Amino acid sequence: MLKLIVVDDEPLYRQYLVESVEWENYGFEICCEAKNGLDALEKIGTFKPDIALVDINMPFMNGLELIERLRDQYSNIAVILVTGHNEFDYARKAIKLGALDYILKPFNNDELMVPLLKIKESIEKDRLEITAHKAETEMIKGRLLNLLISNEFILKEDEMIARLSRLGINIHSLLFRVAIVEIDNMYQRWSEASEIVLWQFALANILNEITNIKGKNIIFNGPEGRIISLIQFEDDEDLIKFSTDGYQRLCEVVRKYFDFTVTVGIGRPARGFEAVRGSYKDALAALQNKLILSNSKVIDYSSVESNGMNIGFYPSEINENLLLGLKMGDIEVIKEELANIFSFIKEQKLSVDYTMTIFAGLVSLCLSYIVELGKSIEDVFGKNFSPYSEINNIGSLETSLLWFTQLFEKVIYYLDKHKLTKSKLLVKKVKDYIDSNLQDNELDIGKISKNVFINSSYLRKTFKKEIGITVSDYITSARMQKAKELLTSDKDIAISRISEVIGYSDAGYFSKCFKKYTGLSPSEYGNSKK
Repeated sequence: MLKLIVVDDEPLYRQYLVESVEWENYGFEICCEAKNGLDALEKIGTFKPDIALVDINMPFMNGLELIERLRDQYSNIAVILVTGHNEFDYARKAIKLGALDYILKPFNNDELMVPLLKIKESIEKDRLEITAHKAETEMIKGRLLNLLISNEFILKEDEMIARLSRLGINIHSLLFRVAIVEIDNMYQRWSEASEIVLWQFALANILNEITNIKGKNIIFNGPEGRIISLIQFEDDEDLIKFSTDGYQRLCEVVRKYFDFTVTVGIGRPARGFEAVRGSYKDALAALQNKLILSNSKVIDYSSVESNGMNIGFYPSEINENLLLGLKMGDIEVIKEELANIFSFIKEQKLSVDYTMTIFAGLVSLCLSYIVELGKSIEDVFGKNFSPYSEINNIGSLETSLLWFTQLFEKVIYYLDKHKLTKSKLLVKKVKDYIDSNLQDNELDIGKISKNVFINSSYLRKTFKKEIGITVSDYITSARMQKAKELLTSDKDIAISRISEVIGYSDAGYFSKCFKKYTGLSPSEYGNSKK
């Protein structure tokens, strides 16, 4: 919904504009009115409209003066000038000053809506492009920063600085520490990817606001559903003065206001990009102690190490290799890595608590991979799957090894069975978008291709190849199926209401389409189901 401000010194004219058009039907709302340019500037600062309908002749500040001020102060607002025939020269001047269009008084609704809808389309297109650009930038940034904490980082210092700079991250020094925020028992709480992504987003925002670290705090989503905080210090003095108080506050805020808790692991200082992975591994190792140090929600690797508690640390590369095995669908790689873990547990003679910490991490890795692929944990393992209860009931290490092997095998089997090709994934995405937007009477191949960020010609060809019908035919089919559902479930529903719900602006035209599709009129179909 785009917001409009009407700027005119005549109250009756303003009232006419507000009442003469069903603005919501066109995707607009009148957010405010102003009687002159000065009044408009004040209200624009408060209501932030997208479009201004501006009269020329007004006291105190006329339309042309207002357009000049808007150009300097609110350049993102689209201006349409409203003028009389004898003021045409003013209209031309207004266009030069930045007005996008003008309307000559007197005008009818069609003459008013044509330029407004044209501007609306332009604004929405720009916003879509901005959103797509932001999403692409965030995706590239996430990949680059995840590369930095992986064992595949090979970029030179100047190249990494240049790449980060292009993404809006300016690096002024190479002094870092890594902190990892982990949602406790995340996969026991939520099994759907959408829920987890929502809470990750909320946590990242809170983390950014609350930590108050002197330096730059670069926050991104890392492996296994964790949130990574890469702290860049300006100099050694800031590094030495670093305090974990901000992360303590994060844990307290989350515990107080949400129905879950988080634990933070903090790695040792790192000098240079190549050392960042070491700090990341430290932070992971610190998190391995969270079940042991259950009273500590922020665990600093340096403190744990100095207390001689690092016996529970096992190489993070093992988890990375397990993840690689899942991606490749290679159960032999997984069996080998699981055997390494269990050998480590035996050789180090780890306590039950340390062992359970490692087991919890393995479960988390497996479940996070499922969720990151957009799959449901329940679909893979069944409704009654309770991994942490099952682990507690296992009697021996040997039985545990078998249990974990079977856990990973189930994931590989399920993903292999439900593997989707690139074209099938695209078609699913398109069908989901159509099914969620049936009420949009402008729904077509052009709008769909913009929203799924795919070339319309490629989309048209791929959809027809996979489904056997065109996108337009699928839209019609989906709308008719929805109409049949509504007619069946609600005997008293009006035909005009059904028409509106499924994206037909004309109820008569909908009835004609329905009869052509089913052989019955909507009322005949509804009566046949009684």
